[in-house]
Amino acid sequence: MAQHLTGVDHCVILVRNLDGAADRYRRLGFTLSPRGYHSAHMGSANHTIMLQHDYFELLGIISPTEHNQRWRDEIERGQGLSAVALQTDDADKACAEVRAMGIAASDVVAFSRPVDLPGGGKAEAAFRVTNLPQDLLPGMHLFVCGHLTREAVWLPELMTHANGAQALASVIVACAEPEAMAARWAQLFGRDAIELVHGGARVRTGTADVELLAPASLGARYPGLPIDTGHDRLIGLAIRVAGLGKARAALTHGNVPWREIEGRTVVGPADACGALLEFVA
Repeated sequence: MAQHLTGVDHCVILVRNLDGAADRYRRLGFTLSPRGYHSAHMGSANHTIMLQHDYFELLGIISPTEHNQRWRDEIERGQGLSAVALQTDDADKACAEVRAMGIAASDVVAFSRPVDLPGGGKAEAAFRVTNLPQDLLPGMHLFVCGHLTREAVWLPELMTHANGAQALASVIVACAEPEAMAARWAQLFGRDAIELVHGGARVRTGTADVELLAPASLGARYPGLPIDTGHDRLIGLAIRVAGLGKARAALTHGNVPWREIEGRTVVGPADACGALLEFVA
């Protein structure tokens, strides 16, 4: 296991229309950062949804570039949860550890983006990132993200949400063979991080869990909810909230359909830009 991988840092929801997605997630009760623009080379922009110690982002393509060809190919197949960034205390050391396991991590790349502060003014968010190979964990893009300027990203005014969101509780993954997929995660987080559960496996990363669920298990967990489980893929996020009553009130106020399933408040992919959202107390 890698000593410098410390959990899930953030997740990426890839969307076709960034403005429309931002409006939808505001109606879901989230506070969004102002739109952030990446470099011309990257050709993308985002809105972050900052939680207490982690976050997720809405990512859209602004202009086609060679760099974002993979994202554009993916969006052609459908929008939704697309990538998981692993947390690290040192991206360079994490890269070295992963390579020592025989995993072909990319060279570490430094990049930054300007941040429009909610109260006015600007800051610069800086990162060091290494990408893990596409075939390591089928159905998802996995990379390691080291933050160099946390104070430019975790802004107090962005961390209070009408729906009471506090943290990522888990990342939900559909996979045909959960035990085999769990063994791949064990390379990164160790065998002790893996717990076999009925119809799947759970990876305890140190922050959010990763839930690896077989199609039948997903069908039982979300009865009557159309979910594409035809191949290994990221399905959605479970988000820990201060109280389910607050989350339900925010969803109702935003006129977003939701349903109650065994103590979980669930918004289907059709109502959250392709990503299933589950609110848990």
